[in-house]
Amino acid sequence: MKEFLMILKGNGLATLSPEEMQKLLQQYKQWVADLGDQYVTGQRLENHGALLENKDSIVTDGPFLEPKEIIAGYFLIRAEDQAEANNIALSSPYLGLYTIEVRPLVQPLMH
Repeated sequence: MKEFLMILKGNGLATLSPEEMQKLLQQYKQWVADLGDQYVTGQRLENHGALLENKDSIVTDGPFLEPKEIIAGYFLIRAEDQAEANNIALSSPYLGLYTIEVRPLVQPLMH
């Protein structure tokens, strides 16, 4: 199996009520349970950080992108191929609140 990074982009959680957040959390827990070993890890990201353009330019104020382009979090999953990884992303309870970019990880070269 290959590993794929699902990158969540947008500001979807900002629009949810506490009740909707709780419902989404329950859907997320069930989604992870359904994926089993295909789910590796996932995490939300803070809304702030640093943007480094080169060794002489560090910008620490944000936001750095338009809200629809903000990387809100990620999931690392295992799938046989891109099509299966895409289907996993399609089953995510976060799809619709966020756009999800699905990218395969490059396998490290062994020396």
